[in-house]
Amino acid sequence: VGRYAIRLEERNGESETIQAGQIGYHYVSRGEVQNYKDSQKSYLWPVSLLRSSEYCFTSSTSFDNEKLEETVDALKCFDKDHEVAPTNACMKFNGTTYEMVKETQGKKVRKRKLKNLLHEAITKSQTVLDLEKEDCYARPGITEKNKVLNRTIKNMNRYAETRIVYLFGGIADVLDGSIISKWLSYDDKGQVTLSEEKVALYVDYLAGRYDTGGKEREFTTHDGSVVTVKGGRYGWIIDREEETEELKQLISEGARTTRYPVYAQTAASRENSDLGKDYVEVDLTNQHLWMYIDGEEIVSTDVVSGTYTNPSRRTPSGTYALYYKKSPAVLRSNTPGDSYESPVTYWMPFNGGIGLHDANWRGSFGGSIYQYSGSHGCVNLPTGAAREIYNNIYVGMPIICYYR
Repeated sequence: VGRYAIRLEERNGESETIQAGQIGYHYVSRGEVQNYKDSQKSYLWPVSLLRSSEYCFTSSTSFDNEKLEETVDALKCFDKDHEVAPTNACMKFNGTTYEMVKETQGKKVRKRKLKNLLHEAITKSQTVLDLEKEDCYARPGITEKNKVLNRTIKNMNRYAETRIVYLFGGIADVLDGSIISKWLSYDDKGQVTLSEEKVALYVDYLAGRYDTGGKEREFTTHDGSVVTVKGGRYGWIIDREEETEELKQLISEGARTTRYPVYAQTAASRENSDLGKDYVEVDLTNQHLWMYIDGEEIVSTDVVSGTYTNPSRRTPSGTYALYYKKSPAVLRSNTPGDSYESPVTYWMPFNGGIGLHDANWRGSFGGSIYQYSGSHGCVNLPTGAAREIYNNIYVGMPIICYYR
């Protein structure tokens, strides 16, 4: 009894030993041995030569419960620097998708259970107690086999695996899990919700970055100089409401695709300040017009624009697109004090009532005529140039007008 010890086998091959003296472990006699000795009949000793006997006594051992409590409290496995709590399995975002992070078992011993087990083991004089086998360690609350966790990861990845490449001319804007992950939430059943508000904000971002309709633009002119052109609604405009609805659907399907957004208004191109290779350029300061088809100049002519000294007649600068063309046509105005009716052969409107047209009543074009005897706002053309432009222009062709 004096040499009694019990070894605690712990995780990672570690062990600790509790000695008899630490817990006041001692032998407790109930007098059975002495009583048995006193009950023997000495004259029967020859019988023992012929047979052997075994006797079981109920005498036992005992220990000090308080000392056991103190000894357990002082075990190394309960040292704060040694103790490692278990961690739950969880999901982790790896940059594009979600993955499982397995639980860890740690080395946190359940003290109350260990004390109960030790009490029982020492009472039975056991010499070894395996903490792992006896389930003495705290367990993680969630493991990698958790159904809700696995369902959550699967549902989150259905959205996060989306990859949509938006094309804006030569620019690609990629929407993938690195962004979409910030738009997701989930409940305690693993059901995932996509934030419609954040989808709409993303479409707003695209529109803010890539919409050009109505915005000023830098334009490289016929002579290679660059001017800033303001005015007009010409350009690209994303239909934010429609694109938001389509994007929500694509994300919910986990789509992987390349697309153009839904546009409320389009332009001819994303190149050459949205003008592309077919366009009409009007230098209102130098009173000259050029027409380009497939990047090649096909018309170059002097013009007369609106009377510059009269703000109500001045031709506004800006970028526009041809509404339609008509031949012949009659241009009319019923403005009191400024009414007119002018028949023309070629009519090409692009900005309200302002357009390109022939003006056979003029004897000359260009120069400073527009300063004192310009039009009511239209761009007047020599008949031959007007005919050439009319034969090549089409609905939607860009027309850019600027002052230097």
